[in-house]
Amino acid sequence: MPSLTNAGFDELFDGTTKSVFRLETLPVYNPVSEASTLESYLAGEPCPRVGVTTPYMQEVKDQTSRGIRHYRVHVVHSPLTDYLRYEMEWGYTFTSQAGEEILILDTAEHGRPEGLLDEDFWFFDETHVVRMDYRDDGEFLGKELLVGPYLDHYRAQRDLAVGQAVPFREYWSAHPQYHRD
Repeated sequence: MPSLTNAGFDELFDGTTKSVFRLETLPVYNPVSEASTLESYLAGEPCPRVGVTTPYMQEVKDQTSRGIRHYRVHVVHSPLTDYLRYEMEWGYTFTSQAGEEILILDTAEHGRPEGLLDEDFWFFDETHVVRMDYRDDGEFLGKELLVGPYLDHYRAQRDLAVGQAVPFREYWSAHPQYHRD
């Protein structure tokens, strides 16, 4: 499969006209690049995103205002890792306010849907899949553009995950034990 450059990924993201979907399956992402922010979160420091619109949030706002659906499912297994707590409280809380639909599939609570694989990917407009590759520790390795016969497989993975997941706000409000004091 062809490796995809950052510029190629940005073109897919910017050129989408209908939908952007993301499936996440790892308990931690980018442990090196996010280490200091995670440390701040765990130390109880105030969230630096309050009142800040990141470039990703702005893109989501712009695209959803044009009717483009942005949604993701994160497959987790509680109890949540410190990283997942951080991602939900300092990430999803804000990107959901920008218009991204975030769903959580907790396999400890609802079981793992039969056939759901541990594959991270983006799905653009039902026509382009970008599979994301990570080391076991969550450090990003690269991405591949998949086309043709792969689309049905990833569409089925998306639909399976979405069908079993719950909205982030519902999940988060039902689990105050994961919130910082």
